[in-house]
Amino acid sequence: MATSYRAVMDGTYDNHLLPFLWMKGEDHATITEYLEKISGADIHEVCLESRTHPDFCGDGWWRDLRFVIDECKRLGMKIWILDDAHFPTGYANGKVAEHPERAKVVLTHRTFDVAGPARGLSVPLTDPMDPTQQFVGVAGICDGKPVAIDYRIVPARVKDAADTPAGEPGSGADDGASKGNATASGMAAMMAALAQFSREAPVDLDRIVFDVPEGTTKVFVLATSRRTDYNPDYINMVDKESCDTLLEAIYEPHFAHVGDEFGKTILGFFSDEPGFANEKSGKDETGGSDSLIGKVTMPLPWSAELERRLRERLGCTDDAAFFGALAQLWDRDETGARARHTYMDVATELYRECFDENIGSWCRAHGVMHIGHVIEDKGSHERLGSGAGHFFRAIGGQDMAGVDIVINQLVPGMDDGFHNYGRGLWDMAFFNYMLPKLGSSAAHLDPKKQGRCMAEVFGAFGWHEGLREMKWIADHFLVRGVNYFVPHAFSMDTFPDGDCPPHFYAHGNNPQFRHFGRLMSYMNRLSTLLSGGTAHPVAAVLYDADAAWAGTASPAQRVCRELARAQVDFDLVPEEAFADAERYELGVCPDGHGFSVNGQRYRALVIPARAFVGSSALAFCQRLAAAGVTVIAVDELPSCLYDGAAATEAGFAPIAPEAWAGAQVAVLGELADALRAAELDDVRTDAEQPWLRVYHYTGAASEGEVPEEYYFCVNEHPRTALATALSARGADGALHELRGIRIDVLNGAETAFDGALELAPYESCLIVAGAKAEAAAPAAPAREPIALAGTWHVAHADALAYPAFGDEVALTELEDLSNGAFPGTAGTYRYQLSFELAEALDGAALDLGEVSETAEAWLDGRPLGVRLVPPYRFCAGDLAAGMHELTVEVINTVDHKMCDYFSMSEPTQPSGLIGPVTLR
Repeated sequence: MATSYRAVMDGTYDNHLLPFLWMKGEDHATITEYLEKISGADIHEVCLESRTHPDFCGDGWWRDLRFVIDECKRLGMKIWILDDAHFPTGYANGKVAEHPERAKVVLTHRTFDVAGPARGLSVPLTDPMDPTQQFVGVAGICDGKPVAIDYRIVPARVKDAADTPAGEPGSGADDGASKGNATASGMAAMMAALAQFSREAPVDLDRIVFDVPEGTTKVFVLATSRRTDYNPDYINMVDKESCDTLLEAIYEPHFAHVGDEFGKTILGFFSDEPGFANEKSGKDETGGSDSLIGKVTMPLPWSAELERRLRERLGCTDDAAFFGALAQLWDRDETGARARHTYMDVATELYRECFDENIGSWCRAHGVMHIGHVIEDKGSHERLGSGAGHFFRAIGGQDMAGVDIVINQLVPGMDDGFHNYGRGLWDMAFFNYMLPKLGSSAAHLDPKKQGRCMAEVFGAFGWHEGLREMKWIADHFLVRGVNYFVPHAFSMDTFPDGDCPPHFYAHGNNPQFRHFGRLMSYMNRLSTLLSGGTAHPVAAVLYDADAAWAGTASPAQRVCRELARAQVDFDLVPEEAFADAERYELGVCPDGHGFSVNGQRYRALVIPARAFVGSSALAFCQRLAAAGVTVIAVDELPSCLYDGAAATEAGFAPIAPEAWAGAQVAVLGELADALRAAELDDVRTDAEQPWLRVYHYTGAASEGEVPEEYYFCVNEHPRTALATALSARGADGALHELRGIRIDVLNGAETAFDGALELAPYESCLIVAGAKAEAAAPAAPAREPIALAGTWHVAHADALAYPAFGDEVALTELEDLSNGAFPGTAGTYRYQLSFELAEALDGAALDLGEVSETAEAWLDGRPLGVRLVPPYRFCAGDLAAGMHELTVEVINTVDHKMCDYFSMSEPTQPSGLIGPVTLR
């Protein structure tokens, strides 16, 4: 659809919001109330949270769903549905437990360290404590390399009941262990389990008898198992029949009951954080997920198809070679790089085929869409465990890219280092600079996504999060290319609901909800303008999953941070783009002006520091360099290949330095300067502006029409204003002063723009290049500010009482009300001041100074407007000399009167009008 900023600002725009509505079996009157509140907030789609419903896919669910459908049709709304009864997606509404043959299968191992040479050693064939195990084979690692192990299996003999006399150890007799000591009780329980096993197990287990060569050998006994320590009754993501269970349990029943609304009122299904679930991920030394391939103790996702493809890719001609390669999956030695990468390549490929593309294809065949997100944080986007191994493949079947931000993973002003959120540490560079770009990059690269990227936002931040922080978060994603949002959440449960607040309406207990619709309209308008057109990333940053599987790799977020703080836009591009000709079409400009991936153009390729790269990526870098296209490796050139014929024997292959002829190396801190020196940057400031983000986007246009050029600008610092001169690179390749109009999309103001950009903390603006303002607003007269002083009459109303205020308090000085006149309260604070002007003011502006946090103002009974974020400035018009009456209503956040778990890691902000209040 063609877009025009004037049409959008006049009210013609699309819906890009689909908030969660938690369904818990509420009465229909409550559901109607909430749907009307959602519609009234300029939101026209809703995503039904099914996991909270007591009868999901039962009669109660179908009854409630049909009622929601009818109400949404009445209100002109559309519906999305979360696709499982439990979180995360993969439980299949309990069907896996009913069909255990479809449950997850993992490849596991036991190891025995043996000094050789030795002959005739034996161990149990399988773990006797895990009856689900099936023996696979035996392998050895000696001096870091696989060695063949000769072995044979000796069957067990059946135990005679007389072999364990009553009362002997292992018979289960009570040994009198202390029942008051937790450690002793735990030991007693363990011993009882072992005793039970001793009574029931064969007197001799099936055993493996093996020989080992000279040296110290780690012997691996390989087996499959259906036991895992995480979500045991979940589907197997590398097995299509298992993944079909989700379709059979959730999708097909929905089509049977409400298929008449598919593609009409029901737009699609939402998968929430599915992953391999082969183990419950622990924490590495930085607090990230430790489920990186090579972890010594990790069971690995497995299926017959995975085994078949793995044997084929590794080119193993016999079991001994294959089992030796499998043993390398549990170490991080460089000799195992090829085996580790090949395994992860196959596993993530199958995840995409069996799960995500399987679901996406079903949805499209039935007239609906498939959306959602995986767990991305703590490195999970490239790891196993709760992760899905490879971000781009994991969402490969979806119609929108998707990411989420929760639990204070963003803190305004903290863009690097680690943030303690109460249960661990967040890597803030990842959330600030890489997470949103993963999503928008996938949206740019995958044709089926059509540039659409969704972010689940606002959830589980706690009640300290108000509209000011929500607007900051929305800008954070918009300026990084995200254009659909799932606000989290509307809960119809009794207030306060401790499940992941804040909740937007909360039965009227959220005092800021009456301005919530202003933020939603803002997000809809900008999302419409920033959809359907073309983004202009300068650099393609090589995604780090493949490199991390193979060996050491610097997290790509460090490079992302360096570029974003220099206003150099980028996409993350996976290595498979250079290897998979069926999914990706590549183009290289012969004049050195860049290259394209599936039609998305880039001016340079940037390789974050890593030891390994794939042969296809290396070949494409050589092609770029030969064409004169800039290729920059950060800190070092990759030194090894993880694939190709040369890597088959040793497990990796060194890269000769001359193979990188034409590529540059730049230290991280000089990367942006290198791109500027090559005149590849798209926008430039007259001085360093590390908190300014700029997103250049060409809007959608009808055939034959000239599209509009947008530059969305955001100040991400919560305390410091910025001022700079902004230039943009034109069609001639030169930088020119950026001119056009500046639009305050949130508040509706439009002014001419001459290149001088000023932004207050939290402030954003949209610059339409080359456009001219319809009517230039008169410039405010240059004069000294007039401080408004006197006695402020302040009263409070909580959310449910508003607009009925309580008793007034007189203040001669403005103060933080939380530590002053109204401690322990939340809601609306009304300020009233009478002041006198000695002389008339033409074109006056009212500036409230510091406010916590939303403000609505009236002057002499005339409404001036609402401000959600700084600057808290209003056009006051022409003011006559004499007396005037100012009224300001300020709303704080709910955490001032109640505590919630998610807010405990974040300081509570001041409340009220802090000032100084001035007229100009």
